[in-house]
Order: sequence, then structure tokens, then C-alpha cells
Amino acid sequence: MSRKWKYVSLLVWSMVVSVSQADPLMETFKSPSEETRPWCYWYWVGGDITAEGITKDLENMAEVGIARAMIGNVDVGVKTNNGQGSPVEVLSPAWRELKMHALREAKRVGVDIYFFNCPGWSQSGGPWIKTEQSMRRVIWSEVNANGGPFKQKVRAKGVPGGGSQDIAVLAVPQLNSVSIEGEPSEKQYIFSHSEPFTARSLSIHGAVKGTLFAFRNGKREAVAQIDVRAGFAKTDFLLKEAQTVSFPDVTAQRFELDYEKPKPAGRKKKKNKPVKAVPPARVSLSSEPKVAQVLNKQMGRMHPTPSPTWDSYIFKDSVEPEDTSVLVGQKEMIDLSDKLDADGVLNCTLPKGEWRIIYFGMITTGAKNHPAAPEAKGLEVDKMSRAHTRHHFNSYVGSLYQQMTSEEKAAFKGITIDSYEVGAQNWTDGFAAEFEKRNGYNPILMLPTFTGTVVDSAKKSDRFLWDLRRTVADMIAECYLGGLRDVANEHGLVLWCEPYGHWGYPGDFTIYGGYADQVGGEFWSKGNLGNIECRATSSVAHTYGKRRTYAEAFTSGLNLQDNPYSFKARGERMFCDGINHFVLHVYLHQPRTGGMPGRNAGFGTAFHRNTPWFNEGQGWINYLQRCHTMLQWGDPANDVLVYIGDFAPQMTGPPNPVPNGYQYDYVGSDAILRKLDVVDGKWVTYDENDPNRISASWKVMTMPNTLKHIRPHIQKRIDELEKKGGRIIRSVPVSAEQLNLPPAVSGESCAIRWLERKLGDQHLFFLSNFEKAGTFSAMFHVKGKHPELFNPVTGEIQKIARFEETASGTKIEIDVKDPADSFFVLFREKATVPSVVNASAPVSDLDLFYNAKNELVAQTGKAGTYTLTMSDGKMHSVAVKADSKSVNIDGWKTASTDNEGFTETRVAEFSLPKNFGKNQRVMLDLGNVEIMAQVTLNGKTFDTLWMPPFALDVTKALKSGRNKIAVRVTSTTEGKPKLGETVQLNTVSRETVK
Repeated sequence: MSRKWKYVSLLVWSMVVSVSQADPLMETFKSPSEETRPWCYWYWVGGDITAEGITKDLENMAEVGIARAMIGNVDVGVKTNNGQGSPVEVLSPAWRELKMHALREAKRVGVDIYFFNCPGWSQSGGPWIKTEQSMRRVIWSEVNANGGPFKQKVRAKGVPGGGSQDIAVLAVPQLNSVSIEGEPSEKQYIFSHSEPFTARSLSIHGAVKGTLFAFRNGKREAVAQIDVRAGFAKTDFLLKEAQTVSFPDVTAQRFELDYEKPKPAGRKKKKNKPVKAVPPARVSLSSEPKVAQVLNKQMGRMHPTPSPTWDSYIFKDSVEPEDTSVLVGQKEMIDLSDKLDADGVLNCTLPKGEWRIIYFGMITTGAKNHPAAPEAKGLEVDKMSRAHTRHHFNSYVGSLYQQMTSEEKAAFKGITIDSYEVGAQNWTDGFAAEFEKRNGYNPILMLPTFTGTVVDSAKKSDRFLWDLRRTVADMIAECYLGGLRDVANEHGLVLWCEPYGHWGYPGDFTIYGGYADQVGGEFWSKGNLGNIECRATSSVAHTYGKRRTYAEAFTSGLNLQDNPYSFKARGERMFCDGINHFVLHVYLHQPRTGGMPGRNAGFGTAFHRNTPWFNEGQGWINYLQRCHTMLQWGDPANDVLVYIGDFAPQMTGPPNPVPNGYQYDYVGSDAILRKLDVVDGKWVTYDENDPNRISASWKVMTMPNTLKHIRPHIQKRIDELEKKGGRIIRSVPVSAEQLNLPPAVSGESCAIRWLERKLGDQHLFFLSNFEKAGTFSAMFHVKGKHPELFNPVTGEIQKIARFEETASGTKIEIDVKDPADSFFVLFREKATVPSVVNASAPVSDLDLFYNAKNELVAQTGKAGTYTLTMSDGKMHSVAVKADSKSVNIDGWKTASTDNEGFTETRVAEFSLPKNFGKNQRVMLDLGNVEIMAQVTLNGKTFDTLWMPPFALDVTKALKSGRNKIAVRVTSTTEGKPKLGETVQLNTVSRETVK
């Protein structure tokens, strides 16, 4: 497309058209409020911190437009550096004073401060956490004994963390069973017995993938598929224990396990160094029934990647044995816990028979806060204890708070919990009593299931471990999130959290986020991270009645070529997943001035004062504020609730649950129980700050038909709401036919991402991530309203003329100049003028809009007579007499440059030909700019341009005679400032259609 025509519709944005100046939405869109300014993560790396740098950072934040900074002290390597000062030890008096200095300076410049709730970004711990206050897990040790007197030390020895806290000691009858350790060969394990026996389980130390076969009647019959992974230190606390496989009874004398050859350990083979071989697993075949996947079911083995799927924690059922005599029953066990003395010696008399004496205790998981400086690192606090959580707060945030003056407290607004990355725990102080209170039975005699033993039945054993995981998830939300929130609120602070986790998250994202004051997702500039996190977080916000959904924005591997245009579409995808306020990641503290690109870690986008484009980024910040403004307007308009089920852990819901054209939120059991209602046939929730106001509603709830178990009180509530009129479809994913609802958006001319919000009978759509540039059309389910187009980049509003109302809704047609474009389409005013349903030129050549007087205006750079067909059946024509004319601006000189050559000001003078632009609009086209440009023409300074087209309507700034122009151009630190090879002024004609 010619440069002359590519900005025809852009010119319309320069004209304030259909909305009254008194319109509050228009005013807040054009000049967003202070509360819509983005926030940022503010990492202080290691001990390289200076008071001067803190002051400069905060002044820069205030100047650019950052409203709030979250200070995190992290100990990570830096990839680029601007020198090294004397380190400040974290937690020292000098470090504390720097914290106070930051609060004083933040108050002075008008930036609010949050503190991460501990050193490092994950999670909540430090040197003040004792072993008995830390995250803990169940351990066991056992000895065999015969009936009669028994006196022996049974408490576990040599456990990590300095010892074990007692839970129980049980005497469990020994089973008469066969157990054979497999003889490994290159591709098989062979299990042979002197006579046929009935096999029911495998126990595997290590990793094995393959098929178990039995030899019966001269044939080799497949018994079970085996896929057991090894432990992973980042997520698991049961690394070396045996994993279990359960299968139906099979009787044979010989069994064979064919397995795939394990891959070599390590990554690439180094020259002249052999690759270390993977040792074969130890595999035992047993006649004893076992709990399937017992390590996973007790959360000793967790999903080993940062992105578990919805079904990652839906486990295989343990298989019921045909012969129930091989089971151990609770009634046959003896609780000997009161016979254990202070030294861990069990002194008792056992009944006649053979017994397993099993000691159960709890020890620390060993998880520590990270990445933190050595002096600030310690055990992670127990996430299932309000008392220990309060101790953690008091020892870190509370200690700092006590030191603050009233001036310093005025800037201190909240505490931050980043995404969960410290693995699971499965026991705590008083857990047995709490478990019984919640589940209606005492868990002590079910403890042998931790060892793989089936107690009473396979179903009952699985249910106990299901209840255990559910109880842990609920207690983490209530005691950790709820506990920190409560103590923070007592200090006048709010709790902000990311309600999910990446490495061994044991919680349920829905209830976990529900206990926080504020919730934030996260996304990376590239890759998939964020694709589930942001939807999960917005679902929490919507179902718990929260107005804002934040997101840690543009986390990434460090790439100094990144800039607002390059990652714009990625951020807007997350807007379409329900995010409506960005927290930029990351402003790395710059201890010293100068030395671009400054101090950067190997991750995060360089949002700081040693990044040249960030200092010139007010225009981009304004764009973010406009997006925040519109995306916080009204309420969510998603039609479908998707129930994630009642099991735990969970950090996402079923994928792709609805077809194209519909939006959805996930909902968990806690919200169903405490938050949801049904009003007039719709599922609703209420504003957390106004319990009488419905803040979100959905037309239907879907739930997977594969759920194995829902707790009775949750099922009762679901049934009550269904009887009250709430519509439920028991299928996920769901089809459009099953929904039987009109799609919100349909008939798109190319793929896009979108979001809808509503206020009464007004509807707002956000459109982004266009598959291609050019004419875009789509149908919206709204009728009787005149669509308006809001451009968040320019801040201008246009009343659309090209639209058509049909039986399905309203179809609009707009011009997309770049796939990274985005628009808000608002349906609020009643349509009172006819629309253009057909035109003799495409929207890219002929822009049509209604002005403030409701006059139809045509704008183009091409001469000709254009014919328009109106929705009232009338035909109109409009004649444009002149083609666009151009004037090149030459003679550019460099007037100034920064010290390192990343920002330059280019200047030129020019005169216009006689009558140039008379009765026309004049556009300035800067060509291909790298990467930002701010124009000053004859003393008038325009907003910074940061994405194509780099063009402005300069009609009112031009004058007869000599004109002076200055363009301030800024690049990344990986490039140099660049203007287009040709800078032009181009005329565009505008005519009122009669």
C-alpha cells in the first residue's frame, strides 16, 4: 500500500468526533486517571544497592508514569553491569536504612511501595523459621516383630533437618505375601518363582517405561503398561522411595517386564568424556496389593514442569484385589503412640502374631526461600499454620514496619507473594484433629497408605489420600494466604499474590487466590508461560468479585532488542484472557547513573532508567493506562463458567472448554460454596466491596463428566443452585449446540483475540492479535446500538459508519494497518442515523465516520466519486476532487545526542508550496522509525510515536513561510536511532456526505 493512503483512517483519529466533552468515559480514556498507571517489580540484586540509585530509580518511575513498585531482594547473576559497589548485607542495619530511604523517597515522588514478603521471590521463609515452624512432610520407618514384649527405639534416625516430630506408631499385621526382585537385562526384567502366585503390584526404585507380561498357558500375555519417572529434586521430596503400580490379579509362575532403554544421564556428551550411564531401576513384583502411584498421591512426587495440565493430578485408581484376605483392616491395627517415650523408644506388649511396627513422624521438607542472599536464606514457613505464618510476617515485614516513621509508612501499601515454587507439604501440627474436623474421620489408622499398603480397600485408601490432598490445599489457602492477608490488613497493608505455582504447587488456584486482597497472573514476552496463568487469575478475580486482575508483565529471557511494539501483541493476548492491569517485570535497581544498558539480570524486560526507550516511553505508558481504563470499565461479560472439579492440587482448568465465539471463567468448589448464587436463571457473584452488587454473571455452568468424586457438601450446594435455576451442562469441552447461546463474536474475517465487558445494556469489546492487516469485519451479538471505535494508542475516538445490523447482531468493518493494532468497540448509544452497508471503495482507501454533529464524513487521499448504500435503503455519492499531494522534508541535521548515541534529535526547516493542504488535512509521515519518535513542529510537541505507522496529523501546527521541525528519535541499546529514508507531508481530503 502506498504511504500516501496507509494513514487515511489514522487522520480520523486526530478528530474528536461523536462524544460530548462532558462524557466521563471519553475523558478518562483520553486522560486516564492516576490509578490506572502500571506498576513494576523492582528487584534489588544481591547487595549492590545505593541510596543515590534508589532515588534516581524512583524519580524515573514517577517521571515515566509508574504508580507502584514491588521491592524484591534477589540474589541472581547479572548479565550486563554498570560497575560494582561495596555490597550491603541483606537484613543488616545498612540494608534496613536503604529500605527506609526508599520509602521516604517514594513518598516524596508519589510512588507507592510493596515489599516482597521475604528475601527472594519464592516464597515465604528466612533464617527466622525454625525446623518445627517449617513446611513438613510425613516420614516412616518400620521394623518387624513377633507377639510378646517389645522394647526398641523406633523413631526414625538420620533424617534431614535434625530430627522427627512424632505423629503415631502403629502395629500392622504382616501379610503372607510373595515379593520377587526382577533380574535386569538390557531390555527386560525377569521375575520367576518356584510355583505360580498371584501378582498384584510392582514397586519401582528409579524410572521404568514398558510393559509387564505374564506367561500363562504357554502364552505371553500383557498385564500392565508401566510409566514411572524418577524423582525430580526441584519438585519432589520423595526422590528415592519406591513408586507403586497396581494392576488386577494375575496368576503365573514367570513374569517379564520389557522396558525402553533409558536415555543417558546429563545433556550433551563432552569431548573425550564418556556420558554417564543411567543405572537400571530396581523393580519388585509382589502379591501384595499396593496403592497406585502412592508417591504422587501423598504429594511426594509432583508434576515435574512449570506447566501442569488440568489432569496432571487425576491419578489412576488402585485396583481392588479379588481376594480380600490379602488386605489390612483398620480394626486389625493397634495404635501404640502412647507407648512411645521421649527418647523414641517403644515399650509395649504385642498380641500373638507377626507385626510391622511402623513409626510415622514429620520432618521439614527442606524447602528454602530463593533466590536469596546466603544471610537471608532459611526454611520456608509452614503453609498450613496461621501461627507460623504470623511469626514469619512479624519476623520480616513486621520487623521493618516497627522501624518505620509515619512518613515511611505512608508510602508502604502492601506485601507481595510471587508464584509458588517451593514444593508440597503434607502434614502440620494438629493436622490429625483438623483433618477429622473437615472429613469426618480420624486419619491415623490410614497412615500405612503412605507406605503403599492398602487399608480396608483400594477405594478407601485412594479416598483417604484424595481427602489428604484436598485438605492440604484448603489449609494452605486459609492459613497461609488467609493468615498473611489478615496480619497484613492489621498493619494497614494489602496482600497481592499470584494464585498458582510452577514447581510442585500443592494448592488449588481458585481458593488460594480467593483469600488474597489482590491477584496477579504473569506472562512472558515469548513462549507459552502465561497462557494458563492469566486465565486462572482472571477467573479468580471474577468469581470472587475483584475489580482488577493484575499480571506480572513481559517476563522473559533478557533481550535488549525488545521494545513496546515488539511485545505489544503478547500483552494484548493477556488482556483478552482477563488481565486489566500490568505490573512490569522488571525494573532492576540501577545503583549507578549511566553505563547503558545498565544493570540487567538474564531475565525480564529492561524497564529501567538505563534503557533509552523506557525513558521516552510516556506515550506507551499512556496506551497502557487507556487499556487499563477500558478493561476495568463495567463488569466481565463471559457467558460460561467451567467447574474445575473438587480434586487437588490444581493450577488450571480443562483446556479449550468452549468453542470460538465464547468466553469463560474457571470456578472452584470454594467459590461455589461461599460466593456463587443464582439470580433470574444466571449464575452470579457479588462485588467483594459491595455485597449487594452483582459483579459478574454467567448464563451456564459446565462441568466435566469424568470427575470421580465431589465432596457431599459441595455436591449439595451445586444441586441447590441447579434447582434454583442455574443451568448446568455436564460436559467439557462443550459445543455451540450444547450451549445454545448466540456467540458474542462471530464471522471474523481473520483470526483475532477478543474480550467483552458490559455495563447494563452497554457492551465493550477489545479486539487484538489480528492474523493479518487489511479490512477486518466481524459480527457482534449486540443490536440497536451505534458502535464507537476507541484507539488506545492515540487516545482518539471514532463513531463508526460502516456497520450493518442483522438478525444475528451488528457487523462492523474497520481498517487494520498492522497486525499489532488493537481497538475497543463500544456499543452504548442508540443508533439514530443510518449506517453505510456498502461502499464503492474499501475502508483502507475511503474512511467513513460520523462527526460530533452526526454528519457522515468521507476521508480519502484518492480523487473520485464514491457511491454509498445506506441501511435505510438510500444511496449517496460523494465527490473528492484532489489526489493526495506530497512534500518531502530534506536537509536533516543532528542537533543533539545523548552520551551513548541511543537518543538523537534531528532538525530541519522547510517551506510549503502555495496552497499546499488548503481545505485539506496534512499528515506527517516519518517512515520506518527505530524505535520511537517525538515530533515538535513550530513549537508544538506531539505524543511519542512507538509503533507503525509513524504518522501524525500536523494540520494545525503548520504555518505559511518557514516551518521548523525537530524529531527526537530513540533506539534500543542494541541499535541506533533511525528515521525513515524519506520524511513526507501528505494531504488528505475530507468531505461531508450530503
